[in-house]
Amino acid sequence: MPDRPNIIYIMTDQHRLSAVGAYGPTVCETPNIDRLAAEGMLFENAYCAFPVCSPARGTIMTGRFPHGHGITANIHEVGCSVHELEDRPSLLPRRLQAAGYSTGYTGKWHLGTNSTSAFGGSNKPSMPADMGFEGQGFPGHGGSGRGYPEYRAWMQRNGYAPKQYAPRKTARPGAARGGETLEIPAEHTVPGFLIHCTIEMIEQFQQRDAPWFIDLNFWGPHNPYEATTEYVEKYKDIEIPKWPNYEWPSRETPGPHQVKIHWDQETLSWSDWAETIRYYYARASMIDGQIGRLCAYLEQAGLLENTVLLFSADHGETLGSHGGLLDKGWHHFEETSRIPMLVRMPDATGAGKRSDKFVSQCDVYPTVLDIAGAEWDRDAVHGTSFMPLVRGEHVPWRDCVVTEFLGLGNFATTMKMIRHGNIKYGFNAVAEDELYDLAKDPHEMRNLVKDPDYRDTLEQMRERLLAWMAETQDPARRMVLWRFGRAPTRG
Repeated sequence: MPDRPNIIYIMTDQHRLSAVGAYGPTVCETPNIDRLAAEGMLFENAYCAFPVCSPARGTIMTGRFPHGHGITANIHEVGCSVHELEDRPSLLPRRLQAAGYSTGYTGKWHLGTNSTSAFGGSNKPSMPADMGFEGQGFPGHGGSGRGYPEYRAWMQRNGYAPKQYAPRKTARPGAARGGETLEIPAEHTVPGFLIHCTIEMIEQFQQRDAPWFIDLNFWGPHNPYEATTEYVEKYKDIEIPKWPNYEWPSRETPGPHQVKIHWDQETLSWSDWAETIRYYYARASMIDGQIGRLCAYLEQAGLLENTVLLFSADHGETLGSHGGLLDKGWHHFEETSRIPMLVRMPDATGAGKRSDKFVSQCDVYPTVLDIAGAEWDRDAVHGTSFMPLVRGEHVPWRDCVVTEFLGLGNFATTMKMIRHGNIKYGFNAVAEDELYDLAKDPHEMRNLVKDPDYRDTLEQMRERLLAWMAETQDPARRMVLWRFGRAPTRG
């Protein structure tokens, strides 16, 4: 591998594993992501730091869990401690720039806005350009990205408007989140625009005598579930297998998931969910097609042999799993916590291999800096570079992984999930804790927290969680100790 390769980090939004062909049997077609997996290393047990957009994205920029970087819900919600990512030398782009890299950004940001006020007080806007990125800046969440001026201006310059602004709603009314058909070529959609912007930045950066890093962030397959006609037609008559845990009694089962359960679940049939899933898969395949377009450009330009490609997602999506749950957050389940993660090296290091090691979203930051030969403060970062795993080195590695959840939608809580081997333990501040044996119950339908046969296992997992909280200086540790009856008495 070159000493200082170019790097492209591709992140999708709310992308569950069933929408990535390389992760196992699925009707969803993602041939281009699958190619990256075949030519690179795929991590089978990768977990997000927090199954919500802004906190997960803050982790990519800092290498720290949300309780360490402060973006503890989506920005500008009551439960969020830091509403705008603050520029500082330790941020990922600043570390890369210090190492001589040009840094570019395009797509969903959701780490800041162009607003100067928050909750009635003053606010310092925080956009990609404020972090030193070149490229585009889309404030806030952005839905599907269709409404932003840069995209609209690009559409109009090329004579593509106005059909894109009025997608045809084609899913039947009962579908959980509907579905929309875009009657334009895929290259004219927002994902197509993002690839156009990425290629434009690459050509600009190639004029300089320096390597480059581009952060490419797709809107999707997060809703709105919209795709062009060719992709919608691909799934039109495809049978969607029922999720194995679809019959799980979500409403009758106590737990924090009750906060986010779909309010019309009783009126929805599996055929309704299947209709929505078809559009979700169509959107995933459309994004995959644009990733293929990027790879084709790199290959034709002779850049693939000098460019590292990392692919991942911010978090997953329930999409009707566990008895009709929708969206993300408010539970510990695999559908939203476990994410795709793969890396393709230009010299074929790790090609065709799959790792079962526990990898965290926190590892992206040190891994990118490791590839770039950049410096970072290892004591201030919660993650570890997984490049030794890619190179096949036998190194000490973590035996557990954690995902935390601190709230969403102006409603805060404290939830921590830790997995060790096939055992998952979920701490819930205001509900009964959860314990699952994934070897016997891979779809997490039986909570073993009160099972006497798992009493010792439960205590061991709680000890592991407390150790992790101490290691990462989690401020909630004292509260968790009190919950376990372990806190010292006053006096």
